[in-house]
Formats: sequence, structure tokens, C-alpha cells
Amino acid sequence: MNFTETLPKIVEAFDAHGMRYALIGGLAMALRGVQRATLDADFILLSEDMKLCDTILGNLGYRREFHSENVSHYISHDTSLGRLDFLHAFRPATLGMLNRAELIPLIRDCKIPVVHTEDLIGLKIQASINDPDRKIGDWNDIYMLIDHSARSGKELDWELMSDYLQIFDLGHKLEELKKRYGQIATS
Repeated sequence: MNFTETLPKIVEAFDAHGMRYALIGGLAMALRGVQRATLDADFILLSEDMKLCDTILGNLGYRREFHSENVSHYISHDTSLGRLDFLHAFRPATLGMLNRAELIPLIRDCKIPVVHTEDLIGLKIQASINDPDRKIGDWNDIYMLIDHSARSGKELDWELMSDYLQIFDLGHKLEELKKRYGQIATS
């Protein structure tokens, strides 16, 4: 995917229609300061905007490959357009992610909403539970996000992180994450 050409077109179209969306996944991690290789773009999108999203992406050369209550995947025959994955926001946790998202510069005149670091961690926690084969990679991403936050002096919302951990019966991991953050922040 050619991110610098494709994403501004998507942002422009979504913004022109007043859609509520935010970047998640590997690209969001990069915009939050943690570099990780990724081949696709992942978004969270207000569930009620999915029909409009389907039309917009169809006009941009994508076709929907998969759709469920929770997610949709889009691909194109044009490899420069790449793959787009959408998490549908309709539950309180995902709606909160959309509400907290902030605009971050993508390229020169294009800003894109990006979920907060804590929300990226929450999504990584969920992904590690949903697909145990990804557990090691997802937890490495969590550690990289914690480490970067600590090194850059960015305070984290530990209450929100606790909420995400509790959803998946991982509340015992909170102290480990806080300790890791503290050790890096003071080094």
C-alpha cells in the first residue's frame, strides 16, 4: 500500500461526509511514535457509517471482502491501494475510543484522527485474546507502546488500561505494566 497517496484520499472523503473514524493498528502506533512494519491500514469507524464507507471505498477502487457485525475488510486489485480493515464502533469502549481520538499530522496538509495509546493497548489486549497465535506479537507491541510513553514522559491513563485488562480477566497485568513504565521513566 502506498500510504502517503491512499490515506489522504480516504481522509478527505470521510471528512467530506462527516464520518466518525480513527486510525488504529500499526500505522496508529507509528503516528504515536512506535515504528512497526505494517502492510495495511486499520480503522475504527462508527458502525452507522459503514454503509456510507462501503460506497466511498467502492468509488476509490475497493471492494468489501468480508463483513460481520464487528469488522469489515476491503481490498483492491490495485496493489498500491492495499488492504483496509475496519472495526465497527457501537459498544461503549469503542465509542469512547472515537471520542478520545485526536488529529495527528499524516503528511503535509493532511491530519488524521488517531486513537490514544491506551486505546491501542486495549485493542492489542483484545487481539491477543481473540487470536492466541498473535499473543507474543501483540504483547510486544504493548510493551513497545508502554516503553515509548515512559521514555517520552507521556503519562498514561492507568484507570482506562485497568478497565481494558479487567474486560479480559487480565487485571493482574496492570502492576507489571506500571512497574515497566516506572523503571523506564526513571532510567
